[in-house]
Amino acid sequence: MRTRLLLQVPAVMLILAFVPTNLGKLAALLVLWALTFGRLSKVETIFYVCVCVFFTAMNAASLKQGIFKFAQPDLLLQPVWELFMWGFYLLHTRRLLNGPAPGGRRAVVWALALAYSAAFATIHDGNTLLMVTGVLLLVGLVLFHEPLDLAYAGYMVLLGALIEYTGVHSGQWGYPGNPPGGVPLWFITMWGGIGLFMRRLIVPILARNEKAGKLPAQVKA
Repeated sequence: MRTRLLLQVPAVMLILAFVPTNLGKLAALLVLWALTFGRLSKVETIFYVCVCVFFTAMNAASLKQGIFKFAQPDLLLQPVWELFMWGFYLLHTRRLLNGPAPGGRRAVVWALALAYSAAFATIHDGNTLLMVTGVLLLVGLVLFHEPLDLAYAGYMVLLGALIEYTGVHSGQWGYPGNPPGGVPLWFITMWGGIGLFMRRLIVPILARNEKAGKLPAQVKA
């Protein structure tokens, strides 16, 4: 299982870069995920759908702010395959890293996550966005820095770098202002923050529902 998970990211990069048409990319991605994820539990399916809906809305808000732009949008300023991507990113990360659910100050994490979401939905200047989200991520890591917190945040930054540079340099999307390398530095705070909040907010919810009698997480060493 873990080998298949590790192969998912390079395969997704190749699909984004080389498969023609938005519908072609979507079809290839769905086949890849069906083959490499295997059967999803009910909890994972609900998780995937909720993540896709949330990030579709967040992307739409960010696109309206002009902080990035897709080259060939279909719906809500996004290509059809993008509507399915964030569910993949988070499910992939959860299956790969897994780990026990953390305890602690959930209200603080919610406050940080809401501030994070508001920043990406309302701030259109890249430097301001980097500064604000960088401070929020730093506060989050000062408060929550168990090894798995760092693993989730760090892995999401690595995943984000692979996806962002592939997407930009293959012409799928772009950022204004010609940032160095084509990708603004706030991608680090965005992906890292999502990793941290996933571990602190989403993993406990998934673990609680799985423990309550639903199918167990399908992660094997």
